[in-house]
Amino acid sequence: MPNSVFRRPVARWAVPATVATAVVGAAVAVPLIAGADSELPDRTAAELLVDLASIDLEPFAGTVVQSAEFGLPELAPVSGAEADSFAAAAMSLLRGSSTARIWYTDGDTYRLALQDELAESDLVRDGEDLWFWSSAHNTASHLTLDEETAAEIEPGTHGPSGLPGLPGGDGEEGLPEGATSVPTAAAAFALQAIAPSTQVDVDGTATVAGRAAYELVVRPRDEQSLIGSIRLAIDGENSMPLRVQIFDRDGGDPAFEVGFTSVTFSEPEASVYDFSPPPGTETEEIDPSELTAPKEQLPPPAGEFDPNAVSVVGGGWSSVAVLRGVDVDEVMTSLDADAVALAESMLSGFEDVSGAYGTGQALTTDLCSVLLLDDGRLLVGAVPLEVLEEAAMDPAAAL
Repeated sequence: MPNSVFRRPVARWAVPATVATAVVGAAVAVPLIAGADSELPDRTAAELLVDLASIDLEPFAGTVVQSAEFGLPELAPVSGAEADSFAAAAMSLLRGSSTARIWYTDGDTYRLALQDELAESDLVRDGEDLWFWSSAHNTASHLTLDEETAAEIEPGTHGPSGLPGLPGGDGEEGLPEGATSVPTAAAAFALQAIAPSTQVDVDGTATVAGRAAYELVVRPRDEQSLIGSIRLAIDGENSMPLRVQIFDRDGGDPAFEVGFTSVTFSEPEASVYDFSPPPGTETEEIDPSELTAPKEQLPPPAGEFDPNAVSVVGGGWSSVAVLRGVDVDEVMTSLDADAVALAESMLSGFEDVSGAYGTGQALTTDLCSVLLLDDGRLLVGAVPLEVLEEAAMDPAAAL
């Protein structure tokens, strides 16, 4: 089974994670409290942030739905993509919705099931047994965790910090599929933006998945930001993020939303983790040594680039990331057919631009802008296009 989930970085999954430690201090300039008519006790924004930073993840089970509408050009369908492919994951993140069911007992016992209309993919860990099952492929991969491998994915105080692809881990592949389907992971993104350029308030309360929650609102003070606000619904009893919504500066419906539609905070039945592949499933046993081999023995990932080729212009909400040496044709050759179709439909929405910075193509969505220059530089930021154009002439963005 050459496409085993344990060997493909793009298909690695994340177990439920808690919010990483956040620095508050001067971030909360206006410590508003929840309304007096709320059934929840009054809490300041600073108190809620401290609770988020020190949260202890307790056992739970729930259903999470993620939806996105960024104002992108019409994207090519990926009907031929498997449920756990890069193209399918990218499509669900950029447009449309996806659903996941999560069961969590502790760092050694959890289950995550990604579902769509025609298929389901499950990651199950029960002690030393780790399973990945795909109904679309009718295949399963099984790994018996030895002590060394188990240590690499052991959760830290605030979640599985050692898992490749998650903050705090040693991996270099970026967030794995499914990570953004967990509200706590999305909440961590919002909290890392807290700075003097940010206003944080408590805007009353809400009911999410049948739970009473505080509404914590993060707003950029920077008028250049395309992001208008980020709203976090925080459980009033245990401080777990139940929903994250990102709005553009024009307001209206969320451009991105991920949250629980149902959740119970009790230990799932042990039978949930008692997994056996359905009859007729092609099953592969994975050798743990293949996952813990020294990096120098593993082939370099496709498209690996020099970290020095990346820089940032500006700061806070108007930061612009600059990546050098981008070759679109080379990137295309590393993608499968569905991913190529998706990328080409994205590129079709770019328009020709030129200025003192050079020539290239640009795309602006509700939440971010992208500037791809003919000299191989790629600039991205949650700002209007003109901010990217100015950044392209900054010495920090030079080739």
